[in-house]
Amino acid sequence: MRVIAAGALALSGVASTAGPADAGTTSICGGKFAYRAHVQDLGWQPWVCGSQWSGTQGLAKNLKAIEFQVNPANAKTFCARAHRSNYDWDTTFQCRSSGIFQIGTTGMNSPIEAIEVAPQINIITGNAYSRNVGWLSGMTYAGKIGMIGAVGQNRPIEMFWLSINYVE
Repeated sequence: MRVIAAGALALSGVASTAGPADAGTTSICGGKFAYRAHVQDLGWQPWVCGSQWSGTQGLAKNLKAIEFQVNPANAKTFCARAHRSNYDWDTTFQCRSSGIFQIGTTGMNSPIEAIEVAPQINIITGNAYSRNVGWLSGMTYAGKIGMIGAVGQNRPIEMFWLSINYVE
């Protein structure tokens, strides 16, 4: 039922799953990895669990920022940074082993074009939907850093998903 609902949302142009209005310190997704996107003209989208879409498709709305929630029970550090239009890569990765952190900005006209992740994990998968291109080829790796999106092609991300499995 949930997959059908997500598919219907994607077809209607908005792809996200409802979650708590204010995550604060509340554990989202039963303590598993969660994220939400800040979308141009729409603001913060609901929290979604790993492997679910966040953002919009077919509305030409850029992702401006992303918040990640990392569960301290996993005892692993998750790191991410954004490549933004007219800005390049964030100079450093934002890293947390617990709590919520943000990449990108909400107050500037600087859409996210790519996302790099560098977590201490076993498996990571993900993909991004980019303007005028659609779904890209998926996660690409350079050493232990994975990337979704496209750099230097002026193709803002409109929607993405990430899935992680932590090393035991």
